[in-house]
Amino acid sequence: LTVDADEAQVVDALHKLRTAKLLTGFRGAPPVDVAAAAKAVLAVGRLMMTVPGIVEIDVNPLMVHAAGQGATALDALIRSVPVVRTA
Repeated sequence: LTVDADEAQVVDALHKLRTAKLLTGFRGAPPVDVAAAAKAVLAVGRLMMTVPGIVEIDVNPLMVHAAGQGATALDALIRSVPVVRTA
């Protein structure tokens, strides 16, 4: 994906993952809120593009709830470096 990807492109990429069958309901589990997962991906990307110094964001796990119920980042690590501002 490119940094200017939109929600539809992220959803498409999620459905191409090896584990994509888990998104649509697997072994009796309900389908998950793929749109919420995509929005989380886009939010992380926006944060990295707008906050100088962030070099890495690791969200693990991202719990994606049943369709329409959203997603919750249970843990995240943000690594940053000092930003030198020039006048």
